[in-house]
Amino acid sequence: MSEMNVLAEVAAERTRQDAQWGGAEHDDAVPLDTFVQLIMDYAGWARAKAREGSPVEARQRLVQVAALAVAATESLSRRGVGTATPPAGSQGIVWE
Repeated sequence: MSEMNVLAEVAAERTRQDAQWGGAEHDDAVPLDTFVQLIMDYAGWARAKAREGSPVEARQRLVQVAALAVAATESLSRRGVGTATPPAGSQGIVWE
């Protein structure tokens, strides 16, 4: 599966989440720490499914994780936090 197909799956999951929860208005009312907790919970479920030998279910949870991360990032952007481009001279995200 190509990267574009995976990104399309994440976009489809975002659409599903928006339909279920109400979109940007809902997302913007969710505190960042709640988004982070949800992401951690879904990632934990992915890990559990992987350990159980259920890669399909683990992958589904990872798509949900990615979609939640996109929702959180979009919400932060609407709040004026962050930048879409890395600072000059950086190689992108700096892992600490």
